[in-house]
Amino acid sequence: MKVEQLNLHGLNIEEAMEKTKKNLDWCMNHGVDVLDINHGKGHHSDRGFSVIKIEIRKMLRQEESLKENGYKVVYGESDLPVALGFDEGHTLVVAAGKEKEYLGGKRQQEKNHQLYSDEARKNRKNYKAQKAAKRKKR
Repeated sequence: MKVEQLNLHGLNIEEAMEKTKKNLDWCMNHGVDVLDINHGKGHHSDRGFSVIKIEIRKMLRQEESLKENGYKVVYGESDLPVALGFDEGHTLVVAAGKEKEYLGGKRQQEKNHQLYSDEARKNRKNYKAQKAAKRKKR
């Protein structure tokens, strides 16, 4: 899976928007599967929230070329497999169909599948229930 990263820290809104548009065009023209846009959470903002994040996400929602080229916008705080390991300081532009895949090499993808699959979640839930039942018996 081809992944590119874009860091917008330290830029003003105009610079961030221009850099994002250029990178989007480049990624769509070069078959990149995931563009990780790191806009930050806004902790260092005078306003107390990420203005760049809001503007970037608004621009991406309105960007028709993304849909035309088969890309989706996935927020870093989403629970889709492609977004695991990210947080609200990131927005991902993902090739359609790749949003349900884990990032990383084969070994990392297998590890993530073992940790985050429905079966793994059920196993963890059962384990916790068994542990709680043992505590009650004591």
